[in-house]
Amino acid sequence: MSSLRRLADRDRWLRLAQRYLRFGTRSSAELRTYLTGRHASESAVARILKACIQAGLIDDRAGAKLLAQALGDRGYAAAAIRATLRDRGFHDHAIDDALNAMQARASDEQRARTVVAQALRRSSASTPRCRTAVASRLARRGFDPELIDHLLLEAFGPRRPDDE
Repeated sequence: MSSLRRLADRDRWLRLAQRYLRFGTRSSAELRTYLTGRHASESAVARILKACIQAGLIDDRAGAKLLAQALGDRGYAAAAIRATLRDRGFHDHAIDDALNAMQARASDEQRARTVVAQALRRSSASTPRCRTAVASRLARRGFDPELIDHLLLEAFGPRRPDDE
């Protein structure tokens, strides 16, 4: 392959990578998967990843911190955040750094309390239906069942048999 053709091919993959990275925080693994899914050669993927890292377009540590913070602010538990970051292809050291930074700001209990408070503000009354909705929301976000029970008891009082 001529050097001119290689350069044009590299530019095409680089433009594709830039367009993909424009829409959201991505891990280097996600970019690798995206490019290989579009039939880029391994050598082209390696060159593009290196160029994107050098240009600051990809930074797994910073990306993991941003996503962890966003999920934490939306009321997700640390375990759910860890799973999401792992699913997105971030390395364990980047995940650990992100969670340590995020947890320095707020604990799971504080985040869960925020979710409960938001739900109570939106609800007109603390009905059994509201209790169930809050419990479901907390469970979906990965909070510990014991913490959920504790916060529900605190917010709604003891569960009555007719609440079922």
